[in-house]
Amino acid sequence: MKYLIIGASGQVGRLLMRLLRRQDPVGTTHTRPCRGLVRLDLADSEAVKQLIFDLKPDGIFVPGGVTAVDWCEKNEAQARRVCVEGTAAVCEAAARVGCHAIHFSTDYVFSGRSGPYREEDTPDPINAYGRVKAEAERAVTRGAILRTSMVYSDDPDSKNFHNFVRATLTAGQEVRAFADQSGSPTYAPALAKAAVEAMERRLAGLWHIAGPEVLTRLEWAQWIARAYGLNEGLIRPVTGDALALPAPRPRQGGLCIDKARTTFSAPFAPLCDALREMS
Repeated sequence: MKYLIIGASGQVGRLLMRLLRRQDPVGTTHTRPCRGLVRLDLADSEAVKQLIFDLKPDGIFVPGGVTAVDWCEKNEAQARRVCVEGTAAVCEAAARVGCHAIHFSTDYVFSGRSGPYREEDTPDPINAYGRVKAEAERAVTRGAILRTSMVYSDDPDSKNFHNFVRATLTAGQEVRAFADQSGSPTYAPALAKAAVEAMERRLAGLWHIAGPEVLTRLEWAQWIARAYGLNEGLIRPVTGDALALPAPRPRQGGLCIDKARTTFSAPFAPLCDALREMS
């Protein structure tokens, strides 16, 4: 099998490259200079399609795209070119060459007024990032969409919340964590394994792939402190309103994973197990 991983220099993309290394996958990168990866801008629809036409992969993973929530609030048109037009280009080319595709999305497609959310709940985003990701979902005409939440690992190149909290507390500095925003912390290796399973089984449609707990950022930071024996007293609860960030965040977020539990064989790693594996 020949696989293409669009966004192979990111946290999930690197894991997919490792999981599929025996198939010698082709990976792409945009801004990060990574040896052995093909340069590709998802906003360049013609380049996206040409790469797929040339490679003719059996499957495409698309963990790449925009993840900076506040950046999207100020650059929505550019984010749409990457997320929506890029997704549409992948789907068009995938249909032409007859390959399966696995797309990644987020619980930010929801407002956070009534989470955790199920697959059948109607998206109602409250920020630009959520809007363009919801539009990207509607552009998917082939393969599966894996919605996830608060993805983390100990990948040293990733700026995820786990790494931020651990590094900040290790340095003896204060961590400000939202006490009014919840989600489903998702262990990146478990997400990558689920994506590979979805590809191998040619699963289609919408799936919620996330960790089993729904926690506030404050609770999650406290778990991290306890796991590494760090000073929990340095964690200060704050509210989203107090920080006045450019983009509003869903408050009561997170994902229900009941549908995925009955289908996927890959385990949905509890936070305690993932922290134990990393510590």
